[in-house]
Amino acid sequence: MFDDGSVTRSRRFVVAAVLAVTAAALIFSTAVSGAQTEPVEIRGYAAADELALLRQELADAEGRIAVLEQQLARTRQSALRAEERVGRQRETIVRLQEAENDFMSPLSVEYQERAMDAWRAGYHMGGGRNLAAFENVILPCESGGEVDPFAAIGRTDDWGRAQINRPTWRVRFTELTGLTFEEWILDPTLNGYMAAKVELEQGLRAWTCWRRR
Repeated sequence: MFDDGSVTRSRRFVVAAVLAVTAAALIFSTAVSGAQTEPVEIRGYAAADELALLRQELADAEGRIAVLEQQLARTRQSALRAEERVGRQRETIVRLQEAENDFMSPLSVEYQERAMDAWRAGYHMGGGRNLAAFENVILPCESGGEVDPFAAIGRTDDWGRAQINRPTWRVRFTELTGLTFEEWILDPTLNGYMAAKVELEQGLRAWTCWRRR
């Protein structure tokens, strides 16, 4: 026969064992369940991060596109300004070509008449007193035989319409005008001006043609 106390203790041991096994089963089940859900949560966070990164990249790309559009607009404006400059240059070239076509040759009668008018004006400014002597005697003799008498330079270093002698009058010309003889004495106005000054300082006999008339 079994002792009642022993039976009771045996039952208690079985119940405790069952409870322990049940608790262990619950703990294991919970652990497995947590292990299954954790990667899902991790994957959810990763997807959100990737989406945020893609949005940022999209925003950056849109910003770069906006900058490129601004640069393109400035390039187009520069191109338009360049076309305008080219257009103005073409107009200038056309005007210069037209002016060149209309330019009077130094050999033309009109040019010679205008140059002579300028020579007379310079002669009067210089204080000349015998214009008729120059027009009728001195100028036809001194340079009248040249193709362009206003550009004539004689064998004895005489320059321009009135054939002003360079060695004699080069320094005096610069003193009177502040200009260099070689660059300016062929100008009709200044040549007439210097002829008047030579006349005032040496008289008409300074010209060989007047002495030999």
